[in-house]
Amino acid sequence: MRYRLEWRKGEPVISGESVDYVGGQLKRAWEEAFASYGLIGRGWHQVLLIGMGASLMQILAQTGQPPPSQVLILEKDPEIVRLQEAHFVLPLPYQVYLGDAAQTIYERTETFDGIFVDAFIEWEVPPNLLHKDFLQALHHRLNPKGLLLWNVLLTKQAKRLETLLRETWPIVRIRRMGNHYFFLAGNTEADWGWPF
Repeated sequence: MRYRLEWRKGEPVISGESVDYVGGQLKRAWEEAFASYGLIGRGWHQVLLIGMGASLMQILAQTGQPPPSQVLILEKDPEIVRLQEAHFVLPLPYQVYLGDAAQTIYERTETFDGIFVDAFIEWEVPPNLLHKDFLQALHHRLNPKGLLLWNVLLTKQAKRLETLLRETWPIVRIRRMGNHYFFLAGNTEADWGWPF
């Protein structure tokens, strides 16, 4: 994969051919998703990121009450890790596990308050992540009152993900924000309630 490191309005952005991978429009979309789903002010203890995202770590640090004490990251591409560690503020303690999340998820034994999936190759989510077995593995790693938040760009993949999520989780919400579909899923009604 070829990445470009750019500076926009004094902030670093990692982009591909036609999408932002870190920063830029992607950060704004995640900020909007957090506000839309009422996640600002929610407390997190330990979170899992599928796809390393400095922007998402910054949002969790700024909005979490308290912010996560530990962030575990499953990332396939060592170059994206190197670029983020060299050019972005990473405000939370984190640990990166390199490899394909569709396989490395099975090596995890922890459970998480939040799982955030933001894994793309340009516009597409890797197909092996849109598989029932992968979603079941995520389900097993999520605390009973935890939340899964997943970002998808393509409509056909959003439809596939919605079907898979509804087969796995009893509570599924979808928000469309610009080019992004943000899915929120959970097992039970959260202590702080669902925003709609």
